[in-house]
Amino acid sequence: MADIAGLRAFSEIQERDEAPFFTGRDAYITHIQKACANALTKITYRQSITSATRLFYGAPGAGKTSLLNEIAKRSARRDFGDINPLVVRLASEKSLNNEDDIVLQIAETLGKDRVFRTTVHSDTSVNAAIPAIGSGGVTKGHVQDPPAATFFNLKHIYKDIVPKCPILLCIDEIQNIGPKASEMMSLLHQGEHGLPIIPIYAGLGNSLNVMMDHGISRPVDGYIHSVGALAKDEARTAVTEMLTRFEVDQNGAMIDWPDTLAERSDSWPQHLHNAMRALALELIRPEVNGNLKQVDTAAVFNQEERMRMRAYRWRVSEMLSDHRELTAQVMHHVVTSDLTRPEVKTIIEDVHEKTPHKLPANMTVDSFFDHLAHRGLLQEFDQQDADGKIRDVIRCPIPSLATYIMERGGVDPSYDPVVLASKPPTKNNDENAF
Repeated sequence: MADIAGLRAFSEIQERDEAPFFTGRDAYITHIQKACANALTKITYRQSITSATRLFYGAPGAGKTSLLNEIAKRSARRDFGDINPLVVRLASEKSLNNEDDIVLQIAETLGKDRVFRTTVHSDTSVNAAIPAIGSGGVTKGHVQDPPAATFFNLKHIYKDIVPKCPILLCIDEIQNIGPKASEMMSLLHQGEHGLPIIPIYAGLGNSLNVMMDHGISRPVDGYIHSVGALAKDEARTAVTEMLTRFEVDQNGAMIDWPDTLAERSDSWPQHLHNAMRALALELIRPEVNGNLKQVDTAAVFNQEERMRMRAYRWRVSEMLSDHRELTAQVMHHVVTSDLTRPEVKTIIEDVHEKTPHKLPANMTVDSFFDHLAHRGLLQEFDQQDADGKIRDVIRCPIPSLATYIMERGGVDPSYDPVVLASKPPTKNNDENAF
C-alpha cells in the first residue's frame, strides 16, 4: 500500500524547499572530501591553505542550495569518515563584513560551552554578559576589555577542541555579497588565519564575476564548478527513489515514469522536483489511491507544465520582458552553437546594431550579458574538443527555457540564425508573454 500521507506531504514541498532525498553530484562531494583532507595536511605542517575558495554556480533551480544542505547533512551523520568537517552556514547579505562576525559564528557552531567564557562588563549599568573567545567554562568577574573574537584567539583553542576537524564555511547566494566583504574574502582565500577553513560559495551565473570584483582575481582551476542539469540516469534514479520511498508499486504502469519525467524536465533539478510533485498530486487522488496504473498521464503532464511555465515566468525580469525580441534572437544564436563569451557578446552587439531590437537604454553589451547569466539564461561550461583541448563555452543550461524565450519573443526555433538577423521584427501580441 502506497504511503499516501508521505506523497501528500511531498506534493506540498515547494521548489526552494528541500526534497527528502538527494541524487547525483557525487563528484562535488568527493571534491569536498579531498579538500578537507588537504586542509588538515597543510595545517599540520604549518602551511597556509592558499587559494582555498570553492565556488558552485549555476542558474536558479540547479540544486546549489540542495548541495550545501546535503554537505551539512552528511557532516551531521559523520558520512565523511575520519576527517569529518564542521559545517558553518552564513547568510551572504550579512557575512564576510568583518572578522568578528565570522569567528563568532564558527564559535556558535562549535558550541558556546566549549569556546566562550562569559565576562561581566566593568560598567555595572551594562546588564548583560559578554561572550568572549577564551578557555572553556565560565569566568566571573569584571573585565574592562574582553578578548576579541579573532582568528588568532580562535586558533589557539580550536586545536585543543577539534584538532582534526576542517571548517566548511558555506555561503549561499554569494552574488549578493556586500561591498565590505573584499578584505575577508581575500583573507579566507589565502588561508592567512592559520585555521583549516575552506570557504564554499554557491550562487547564480554571475557569481564568479562578483567574487573577482571582490579581489579573488586568480580562482584555481578545478575549484570553480558550474552546476547544471543532472545526468539522465541520475534524474531517473531520483524518480525511482521517490516512488520507492513512498512505497508506490511500479508494476503495470502504462509508461516508464522515471524515464518520462527525466525527459520532460530536461533533468533540471527544479523541474524534476516539480514533475515528481505533479505525479504525487495525481497519486493521492482518492480514485487513484497510490496505484501507478490508475494515474491520468495527461493530468500529470498538464500539472508539470504549469509548474514549469510558472517558474519560467518568475525567472524572466521586467527588463527581459520589455526586450523579449532582442532576448529571443540572442538565445536562438546561443542554443545552436557552442560559443565563447566574446562571441556571444558580439552577437548581442550585432543584434543591437543591425536589427530594430535595441539594448535597454541603461545597459551595455557587457551588462546585458551579465543580466542573462544572472537570470539563468546563459551559463559557462567546459567543453573538450576533438583535439582534446578544453575550452569555455556559453549555453542555455535548460533547452526548454531557450524554447520558451524564443517562442515568447516571436522567434521560430527552426529559423537559421544567419537568416534570422536579417528578418524584419515580429510583433508578439500575447500580452501574457513572459
